[in-house]
Amino acid sequence: MGLSGRKTKQRIPDDPRNLSWADNAAKFGQTYLSKFGWDASQGLGAAGEGRTSALQVQQKLDMLGIGMQHQRDANGIAWKQNRDFESLLRRLN
Repeated sequence: MGLSGRKTKQRIPDDPRNLSWADNAAKFGQTYLSKFGWDASQGLGAAGEGRTSALQVQQKLDMLGIGMQHQRDANGIAWKQNRDFESLLRRLN
């Protein structure tokens, strides 16, 4: 309805981070992997060297682009790729 629509209050559940879903061992993926001998305390991979915890999310509050932090870093990948691309354009001109 947009701005003129009826306002409804949002209820915050008992588990706002949805940890009960993440810890549920009855999910398809965990049951499927456990059939092949995977244990939740091990990481994925042939030697079990993979990640054992979920990726952590960080909120980006500045208005800069995703690769902007690498531009300040002399060893940043995005900055090196940009320099290589600019040198290629100079050679083509």
